[in-house]
Amino acid sequence: MWARMWAGLTALLVVAVVASLLTGVLTPVQASSPQLLTASPQAQVAQKPKVVLKLLAITDDAQINAWKEILEEFHKIDGGKWSYVDIAFETVPFQDLFPKIESAVAAGSDMDMVQSDGPDMKHYAFYRALVPLDKYFTDAEKKQWLPQSFEEGSYRGVLYGPPMMQSCSLLMYNKQMTDAAGIKPPATLGKSWTMAEALRAWQKTTIRPSGSSVPSVWGLRWGQGTWVGDYEHGIFRRSNGAKGSPTYNGVGDDGITFVGYMDTPEAIEAMQFYQDLHRKYKVTPIEAIPQIFETKKSAFMVTPDNRIGELNRLYGEGKFPWGVTGIPYFKTQLCHTGSWHYGISPVTKHFDEALAYVKFASSDAGARIWYKHVRQLPANVALLNTLPEYKPGASQAIWVEAMNKIGVPRIQTPGYTEYQQVFAEVSLNIISGANVAEQMKAGAARAQQLVAKYKGWK
Repeated sequence: MWARMWAGLTALLVVAVVASLLTGVLTPVQASSPQLLTASPQAQVAQKPKVVLKLLAITDDAQINAWKEILEEFHKIDGGKWSYVDIAFETVPFQDLFPKIESAVAAGSDMDMVQSDGPDMKHYAFYRALVPLDKYFTDAEKKQWLPQSFEEGSYRGVLYGPPMMQSCSLLMYNKQMTDAAGIKPPATLGKSWTMAEALRAWQKTTIRPSGSSVPSVWGLRWGQGTWVGDYEHGIFRRSNGAKGSPTYNGVGDDGITFVGYMDTPEAIEAMQFYQDLHRKYKVTPIEAIPQIFETKKSAFMVTPDNRIGELNRLYGEGKFPWGVTGIPYFKTQLCHTGSWHYGISPVTKHFDEALAYVKFASSDAGARIWYKHVRQLPANVALLNTLPEYKPGASQAIWVEAMNKIGVPRIQTPGYTEYQQVFAEVSLNIISGANVAEQMKAGAARAQQLVAKYKGWK
């Protein structure tokens, strides 16, 4: 290819020289027209070979579709400067993403960008598994996101990755099912159910066909997907503590002490209730059911508002009879905030292209496309303020109110990846019927052992 291009250029030079000799005029180089020396942006792009950015992310069709449309718009900015850039997606299940990122970086795998959960950003920054991006964003660009999102994507005050969105999980419900059971969930955040009050609603909406011990409709699915993790399930134990207590904090101020925080009597009591939901009250299945709420196999679900986007895709805009109320609580009501962030791998060979795409994707223009597909609480302030569904009194306004009033970050530790894996194992064992106190105490000790290497991380 380069040989053909050079041959073509040589031919053009020969023609130019011959023409000059015939006219008796030779034009010096310094007098040449800039248009002849500098190719247009479109011509420059045409001369650039295609660059394929590799993005490692969770398996999610809505997100992939969003990134593809963002890429289409990215090709149009700056006069088509980046139109030679394409993206190849490698997707894995949620629980496999975090170890996959670490192993890919450690092995020097060919990877350019990653999707990272907010609490894991500090973990990756500690291990230098992401490129610090702070100096590439102006102060004005940093202010386009909610302060919580900027903090979640930073380590020691340095931004490592801009946000894709924000989050807060509340209790969604199927209005047809609650109406049939004669239940009216609280319409305002301030009147949210306690766990005991919510349990009665979950029991009333669990439907067992005559002669069957297996419900055709379950009362509850606590959490997204089929996995058990800290984002929603960690709320149980933290909610059973007063604000500022070891139970509520979930980890020591040093970010590495779990004994005396994860395994307090209040935390154990809360996780016993969690086990009872599965085995004693039987209002939620022991074996998780994919899309349990979307397929009308559960009356209630604890989830962020991205569930609305999925319902709209399956049933059509506004066709599914959903409602939402505050998340139930023991002593202190809370929802975990924080969501996905963009990250750039230190092994990328295409940093400029990756940075340009990440900056556009996390801008207001990119975030608007993302929201269209994913339909979850935006991290971009300007976008959030323009969406009618989040205005006071609108259908999704309670998510903004909850994020601001009861939202708290997930526990802050560079060992979040290790902690979450331990807590997931503990939670699954508890669902299976293991002794709750033993599991929580062993889990706290194990998590503390695994994160001891981070001592002094702050």
